[in-house]
Amino acid sequence: MYFKKPLLFVFAFFSIAVCWAQNDSLANKDSMISEDDWLQFFEKNEKLLKPEKVIVITKEKKTVTLQSLLKKEEFAPEALYALADLDGDGKKELVVWSFTGGAHCCDVLSFYKNIAASKYQYAGRTFAGNSRINDSSEISYNFYEMFGYFFTCYACAYTDTTDVAPIPVQSVLLKYKKGRLMLLPPDKELRSVIHDNLAKLSEQPYKTLPDAYSQDDGWRKEFALNLAVYFYSFGKNLAETQKLFNRYYRFPDTKKVWAEFVKTLNYVRRQNDF
Repeated sequence: MYFKKPLLFVFAFFSIAVCWAQNDSLANKDSMISEDDWLQFFEKNEKLLKPEKVIVITKEKKTVTLQSLLKKEEFAPEALYALADLDGDGKKELVVWSFTGGAHCCDVLSFYKNIAASKYQYAGRTFAGNSRINDSSEISYNFYEMFGYFFTCYACAYTDTTDVAPIPVQSVLLKYKKGRLMLLPPDKELRSVIHDNLAKLSEQPYKTLPDAYSQDDGWRKEFALNLAVYFYSFGKNLAETQKLFNRYYRFPDTKKVWAEFVKTLNYVRRQNDF
């Protein structure tokens, strides 16, 4: 039986869960998963009896043993791992979860393809997305962790208790196939839901930020989360994403908010392989 995740990571995950008023059903049906459910993938799938005999080629092209890859780091626990055939090709991939340490960041889910007996090569990863693998081998990735401090505090989230409140849109679904992570097609209603969400957000009173240290109530972050999901769900087209932003975010700090969105989005792109 695996240990529970470290206190810092549990706190970070709990902070995110508090912010989500309802499931992100259109972009990711598995975004709200309990602590025990998160561990099920690693508990139910195969382990290797001798990890010290298994060779792993890392993202940095270093050759190490699986045992050394799993070692405990400062402020972080020993990593979790499992073998599972994620794409149904008859070969089991090595999946490793690790935690970087630190408040609110970051969980890393790494995938390694089998290239020889007891030998695996890096194929991709998700970084800081509270990623989960469901029973259909679909991998959820949530953008909240990356955009957590977008002009606000990490635990601050836009709230609307009315019957016409925006539907939370924060996640995308991925699939491991042929040695890489691929985005799954979005729900057919997602585009219209994002437009509707942004329209509702644009109707809210403008929140002035008098200086660089000021924070809003999560209103700008809600714009950013919808835009990030739109970007990844519909072709990774930055120009089209900016058109969407310009259509709905017509406020005095447009240039500053867009620049920060692009900066954060580029960091997401550098850190993740999808």
